[in-house]
Amino acid sequence: MQKRLCLLLVLLSLSHALWAQVRVSGTVTGRTDGKPIPGVTILEVGTNNGTTTDINGGFALTSPPNATLRFSFVGMKPYDLNVKGLTSPVSVSLEEDPAQLSEVVVTGYKEERRRDLTGAVAVVNLKQTLQESNANILSSLQGRVPGVVIQSDGTPGGSGTAIRIRGFSTIGANGPLFVIDGVPTTYSGALNPNDIESIQVLKDAAAASIYGSRASNGVIVVTTKRASSPEPKITFDTFYGVQTLRNRIEMLNANEWGQVYWQAQRNSGLTPSHPQYGNGAQPVIPPFIDAENTIPASNTDWLGAVFKPSQIQSYNLGLSMGGTKGKLYTGLNYVRDNGIQQYTNYNRLTLRLNSDYTVKNRLTIGENLQVARFGEVKANVTHDAIFQHPLIPLYDNAGNFGGPTDGLGDKLNPLGILSRNRDNQSRNWRILGNVYAQLNLMKGLNLRTSYGVDYNNGYARNFEPRFKEGRFNIVENFLTTAYSEGLVGTWSNTLNFQKTVGEAHNIGFLAGVEAIQSQSESFSARRKNFLVQDYDYAYLGAGTDLQAADGGGSRYSLLSQFGKLDYSYREKYLFSATIRRDGSSRFGANNKYGVFPAFSAGWRISDESFLKDNRYVSDLKLRASWGRTGNQEIGDFTTLNFYRTSGEFGNYDLGGGNTSAVPGYYTVQIGNNNLRWESNTQTNIGLDASLFNGKLSLTADYFDKRTDGMLINPTLLAVYGQGAPPFINAGQMRNRGFEALVTYRGNVRDFSYSVDLNASTYRNQVLSLGEGNEFFLGAEANRIVPGQPLSVFYGWVADGLFRSQADVDAHATQPGKAPGRIRYKDLNGDGTINDQDRTYIGNPHPKLLAGMNLSAQYKGFDVSVFASGTFGNDVYNTFRKLTDFAYFPFNFGRQTLNAWTPENPGASVPAVNINNPNDELRASSYFVENGSFVNLKSLVLGYTLPAPVTKRLNIDRLRLYVQGQNLFIITNYQGMDPEVGARGPLDLGVDTQLYPHSRAINFGLNLAF
Repeated sequence: MQKRLCLLLVLLSLSHALWAQVRVSGTVTGRTDGKPIPGVTILEVGTNNGTTTDINGGFALTSPPNATLRFSFVGMKPYDLNVKGLTSPVSVSLEEDPAQLSEVVVTGYKEERRRDLTGAVAVVNLKQTLQESNANILSSLQGRVPGVVIQSDGTPGGSGTAIRIRGFSTIGANGPLFVIDGVPTTYSGALNPNDIESIQVLKDAAAASIYGSRASNGVIVVTTKRASSPEPKITFDTFYGVQTLRNRIEMLNANEWGQVYWQAQRNSGLTPSHPQYGNGAQPVIPPFIDAENTIPASNTDWLGAVFKPSQIQSYNLGLSMGGTKGKLYTGLNYVRDNGIQQYTNYNRLTLRLNSDYTVKNRLTIGENLQVARFGEVKANVTHDAIFQHPLIPLYDNAGNFGGPTDGLGDKLNPLGILSRNRDNQSRNWRILGNVYAQLNLMKGLNLRTSYGVDYNNGYARNFEPRFKEGRFNIVENFLTTAYSEGLVGTWSNTLNFQKTVGEAHNIGFLAGVEAIQSQSESFSARRKNFLVQDYDYAYLGAGTDLQAADGGGSRYSLLSQFGKLDYSYREKYLFSATIRRDGSSRFGANNKYGVFPAFSAGWRISDESFLKDNRYVSDLKLRASWGRTGNQEIGDFTTLNFYRTSGEFGNYDLGGGNTSAVPGYYTVQIGNNNLRWESNTQTNIGLDASLFNGKLSLTADYFDKRTDGMLINPTLLAVYGQGAPPFINAGQMRNRGFEALVTYRGNVRDFSYSVDLNASTYRNQVLSLGEGNEFFLGAEANRIVPGQPLSVFYGWVADGLFRSQADVDAHATQPGKAPGRIRYKDLNGDGTINDQDRTYIGNPHPKLLAGMNLSAQYKGFDVSVFASGTFGNDVYNTFRKLTDFAYFPFNFGRQTLNAWTPENPGASVPAVNINNPNDELRASSYFVENGSFVNLKSLVLGYTLPAPVTKRLNIDRLRLYVQGQNLFIITNYQGMDPEVGARGPLDLGVDTQLYPHSRAINFGLNLAF
């Protein structure tokens, strides 16, 4: 009976709850246009009960009679509706979020609404980039911005990161200009990522031409944080990670080396023998590799000895506060990256102070200041670790580093090199900032003056001790001390006018003048023979022998006037015109000034009557631009002849007989007073689209840029005598390409997600090199030739191997040909392999660059996956010259175990040989490989504590996350890392094996009060 009564009470309770539920239905529309909005999320506050609107904006939801429903949609303000007393159907109208519609970006000396831009400007998603543990934030931009290629040198701190926007524009300098809080600079490595508010990339001439003389390679505008709330806000961000070598080349062990070398001698017609392995039928590893029996034979894994797991850590503290009269932001950051090579490291301490104060709502004065101190122990023994002989031990019996002896090459112990360099840290200071004042003369008219400073100094003390390694006995030690200092001052004055006339016309005008002066100085001193081998003792005054010194200085200046006009009619028809005149001290008197104009226009098609009522198109804008920018990145005194005195090169024997030498001067540089500006003309056509009420957005651009009068320093014939050849204006280059970025944002109840995809492609072509210049030589197989891409690979075509004597007999005359040797194509059909059979064998420029970022959030959890890839580029793998052949007394790659033999005629690696009879180290397609890759750059999983929990803890936000970085790379490239290689125009695509990338697992915390 009691159980029945309980059951009855439960049923009554359930029926009451069901009876108490109400059904709410209706339609959701936009407040501005009244159009239905599909996909709006409707959620009962405090529960998981919810739904979404259909294609007609309709919805229906059952909820308690006193519930509050929250309506949310991308680009709209959230709206809360209490259902108590409501009668269905209801009509809900959502208001557009003005923060999104009026989002402003900093372009050139001013802010502009993002929706009004007519140039090609990319806005970086900082929320994504800050999740990566890069000391240099620009390394995190790779694959995130279409048309931007970023190559890190892999070193701790990423100080050698190279950046290109829309490919190569010239044979000379190709790096972009950075503008940090209005201060122009060419260096960004000391930036604290947590201090950055926004990053814009100005890619076309219309967007960048306001910076005129330095904008031909694009501009990256960085704006740092300022206080946004009168309430004090404190943030603390930190991460700690462990890094390891991502990929390695597999080399032979000591026994395998002997087997391969024995085969190489047999293939060369010799009786096998070696100072270490003996002269028997099979190689024998000896107990010691020196006659004194002090260096035991080993089987050393040199890559394993040199590379190690290492730590990376970062700590950042931020404080912001302020009101209508004054604002203050300060940030303090410390980062340390120990590097995956032993005894290398990078550390940086950065202080940021931004403040502004307003007087009587008319005058604002402020400053932006960053002070950074960073140091690094920088060395790279990747090459030595790959090729050092495995028979050499890490240490000998006396505890010294093991070194080479007879038959084991001449490479020093890689670990010894790193150990002796461990205290040779360079120390640098970087001060970047400005002070400014802005006066509101009247409504819409502002006058602003700013003085910016970019100051740097660097100090390095490098001690080279005495040491003994194998047969090397270095009996003298050396100390080199160097100091450098540079200062760039920038004084900018602008007048900015903005006015709306009636309801249709919006006019903006900017006029300005800017003066820039740069000066630098450096000196170094060297001394030898220090009695005490202690770094703390090694100062110049403690040396006993040799005193040598050197030094120099440089300076240049720029004077510029510029103006910009912006006009829009009903925000539907947009027009902008820019002009800048620059004068540079780097050019001769008749060519100092260059004028750089640009024009752009935009048409907001979505505001036309034929699209006004379209429910799918939220915004559609067509853009077009044309403009010219300049380049003056050459030496500061290239118009002048330089001379230097020297006992070796400058003495003159006036009396004859080599008895009366008189000191004199010799030429070190030939000047060219006719140098003029290099100019870059670019046309851009772009489309911006926002569909389905902002859920789907698309940006696409086609560009065509042409460089004229390239500033180049050609290799001249010896008939010119002493002195560096002069810079000249010669040649033309063209880049054409396409870029696209697609973004989709969606949400279903508590689950929200986003998909970002970007792709870009460009085609580079050298049009000419000036009169009389047929080609310029680069490194290895690189060649710069009219009609070809910059630094195209040039050489012989390797057509497999000779598989048999019949193959050899049927082929053209080729000195050294034999079974197992590389066969080269007879391209001109004359029956002889010679220089006339060379052709273009590879293109280092990628056909496609792509990036993908997927992110999702569910309640407090968030996850993001970011991958980038490069496709269709060739890499010239110079390391195969050592790994695939046995011509040198160093280690070989494991592929030589499967080299050609009569029993293995199908091999792809030539028969090992110690004489190189077929000249197989020549530049050929044998060394050209497909450099395409896909890299999983970042995988992040985070959790943010719920608001009720953080409220009890008296904090605003607490997020914990774990991140994997560079987790794996998919590639067919046989080198260590397809992302690491030479980055200059003359050695583009050549793998010189710089410091390789690391794989990292990081644990982080974001805390806000």
